[in-house]
This record gives sequence, structure tokens and C-alpha cells, in this order.
Amino acid sequence: MRVLVVGHGPVAGVLATSMATGHRVGFAVRERTAESRLVGTRRLRTARRVERRSVELVTAGERATGWDMVISTASPASPGVAELLGQSPIVAAVTQVPSEVELLRELAGDRPWGLVVPEFFAGGADPTWWWPPARVRFTVAGPASASLRSLFTHPRWSRTAPLWAPLVSAAATMPVVAGLHAEDFDLTAARRSSRRLAAAATQARNAVAAEFGAPAPRPVSPHAVRVALAVLPRLAPFDVPHYLRGHFGGHGTQTLRMLRDWVELGRRHGLPADRIEDLLERVSA
Repeated sequence: MRVLVVGHGPVAGVLATSMATGHRVGFAVRERTAESRLVGTRRLRTARRVERRSVELVTAGERATGWDMVISTASPASPGVAELLGQSPIVAAVTQVPSEVELLRELAGDRPWGLVVPEFFAGGADPTWWWPPARVRFTVAGPASASLRSLFTHPRWSRTAPLWAPLVSAAATMPVVAGLHAEDFDLTAARRSSRRLAAAATQARNAVAAEFGAPAPRPVSPHAVRVALAVLPRLAPFDVPHYLRGHFGGHGTQTLRMLRDWVELGRRHGLPADRIEDLLERVSA
């Protein structure tokens, strides 16, 4: 299968090196300085060598014809992405933002579509480092799940989930990330706000579940938030505050879009959203 990946950041790199060698992989980039690029990724805390993959380079201005699948690691709402997604029999995106999922569904029309959700932290370049807290690398969801899972070298590297599952999962974690953003990624300060963050996450999960037909989720525990913020820096083989500030600090627009989406979904279904609104105000300040 010929697979075009929109973007060339850390997630795109791990995605490319996780695909079976029988697939032909390309990156859509703004400017092309060569016909191809050698992508390298290294999983932390293993003795494995760097995984490498040669990918074709396609400029975003070129017509991306002849690709069997296009996977965007950029927002479907980003300039030029909709055009690239419109030229493939199967389309997918790396997103857990409700409005972006709806846009992807709209862009796909009658074509199979799906989500590819990374289950790891990643950063750096040449090679990109990455670390999965769990065993799986990606969760796939949506009508194109079977096609997406077939891309990977080993079946255990991915898992299939209902469409609502990764969205409800993000609604549990991203309010905590938003709280960290509001505290300039000070983990200690965020732990002191665990009750407020857990309440916002609970409201977000309920709103997403109502919109996407998921079972009623359990409330997020303030204790679980405190424990996660305390344990992650001890478990992760990288500087967690530095990573969070560099990664999510640069994706503040997406965080705000998520918060606004959850508020809108809560109102649509007559559910409380005041804690999400409070968090949105703090992040926007």
C-alpha cells in the first residue's frame, strides 16, 4: 500500500518506522530539498538499534495522486490538509479533538476514514526518541480501522477501539495538560489544583460520551490526578516538565480548541461545563 503522511514531526517518524516494509511511505512537506529522506527513531529504555525508514518527499503543493491512504499528523483544519485528504481512497488523522474528528468525517464523505492515536511520548530528531508507557504504539478507530492496523509490522503494535474511546481518553488527560499549561508546567502547582482538574476532566468525558454515544464514563478521581503527576516524572526516561513545556506549550491552540469543543458539547447535551469554562479562562489568560 502507498501511504502518504502529512507532516514530518516525531509522531510521523514513529508512524513511518512502525509500518511494514512492504508499504511505500511518503511525507508531505512544505519544501522539498531532496527526493527522499532517511527517517530514524529510537525507543528509550531498550537495547534495540535505531529503526530507519526511507520515505519519499512530496511538497504540499503537488497533487498527491496515486496514494492509497493519506494520514495527517496535522490538524485537518490546517491550510492545505483538506486538499491532501481529498485525493485518497482512505483518509485518517492523528487527532482526538472532537471538531477535527467531525471535519475528517465530513471530508471523507463515502470513503473509509479513521483515527490514528499515538500511545507514546516522542521528541527530538535524527533520530526521534519515543517512549510508550504501555506496550501498544497506536490505537486506531473508525471505519478504516482494519486498513490502518494492516499497516504495522506487528499486530501487537496497534489496537482497535470504538471511535469514542480515544476521544473520551483525551478528555481525561488533556484537562490536566491544560491545567499544567495554566501553571507554566509546574507539576507541584498542578497537583494542588487536582480537584479542579479532575472536575473539569469529568465534565469533558461526560460531554464527549454524550456526543459520540459512549457508555457513561466514571468520574475522574482527584487522587488519580495527583498520583499521575507525581509518578510520571519518576517513571519516564526523560525530563517530563521540559518535554511538556516544549510539546504542549507549542500546541496551545489545539488545547484551547479541545476545551472549547467540550464546552460546546456539554451545552448541546444539557450537561455542566462550568469547570471546563473556568479552565479555559485560566489557559487563555
